[in-house]
Amino acid sequence: MKLLHYLFLLFLAISVITGCAPGVTYLIDVAYVPRISQQPAAQSEQLRVAVIPFEDARENKKGIAVRRRLTGQTDEFETRPYPASAAVTDTLLSALKIHGYQPVTAPKGRELGTVADDTSGQLVLSGRIEELWADIVTESGLTNIKTRVSLRVSIFNASDKSARTVTVQAESEPRVVLFSPGLLQNAVNDTLTEAINKLLSSLK
Repeated sequence: MKLLHYLFLLFLAISVITGCAPGVTYLIDVAYVPRISQQPAAQSEQLRVAVIPFEDARENKKGIAVRRRLTGQTDEFETRPYPASAAVTDTLLSALKIHGYQPVTAPKGRELGTVADDTSGQLVLSGRIEELWADIVTESGLTNIKTRVSLRVSIFNASDKSARTVTVQAESEPRVVLFSPGLLQNAVNDTLTEAINKLLSSLK
């Protein structure tokens, strides 16, 4: 009985210590990560695409996820590069290059037609992040990671002066036994990659 009492007090002390410990802020490296089966074929002609840096239209612009541990600690997750608008813009530029386009960054606050003239861009993309978030819930030995991405993008075609707006969305819900920031990073990147692939498909 004394041994059980001692073990209980030790467990209680450890729980109090860990529960009072501050949460941690983790950096998530955002990147375009197509699967091998999704590798694009080379294009015969490189289209020059001007990308105006994305805006963050989310109501809560702080971070991309929060995890509340069973011990009471709260961990936060931020994008790298920071802020999220820079991370999404850089990821899109990388995706365009991988798919055989010739991407260039355009200045903010300009009309799409003017940007096309200044950059010789055959296409001009201007977008906003409407959703980029992951819900992390741990229960019964499993952790659910539900990720959601929604991007609203305006596309200007310099050849015929046409403009249109598309909204691309993606989500995933992996379940893991042992959670780690790396697993969250993979889930976020997979979901963002799926959304960007849908956007690239609309350019053709």
